[in-house]
Amino acid sequence: MVLDFVRSLGPWAWIIAGLILLGLEVLAPGNVFVWFGIAALITGGLALVTALGWQAYSLIFVVLAVVLVVAGRRYFARGPAVSEQPFLNQRAAGLVGRRYVLTEPIVDGHGQVRIDDTKWRIVGPDLPSGAKVRVVSVDGVVLAVTADSTG
Repeated sequence: MVLDFVRSLGPWAWIIAGLILLGLEVLAPGNVFVWFGIAALITGGLALVTALGWQAYSLIFVVLAVVLVVAGRRYFARGPAVSEQPFLNQRAAGLVGRRYVLTEPIVDGHGQVRIDDTKWRIVGPDLPSGAKVRVVSVDGVVLAVTADSTG
């Protein structure tokens, strides 16, 4: 019964199937159903202007689906765009390599340094207030520093 209904639709069955697949992509995004939907729409458009058997249209659909999936995956698998602010959500990581002046001494390997409007906990060698330090690594919210002998 369902098969008879699909046969009665003729080429429109491919177009309807394509629209359903595109609708599934909206409901379950993941860039999967869109390629099958486009392949079905193209197959339906081809079926409207040519008279081939259902086997030929099925083969055309499969070939188009494979080509579109492979091409789509390659196109969208490109690396992420380079950001102007690579450490936007990783503020501490952006501090590595920078140099600062201690406002408080490092005692017993622990201290604080003021960076902009924030005081950061630091670990490093004991140094007096006013010493220059360079951030060498980050562990959570603690900056590891070393004495900066340059400049």
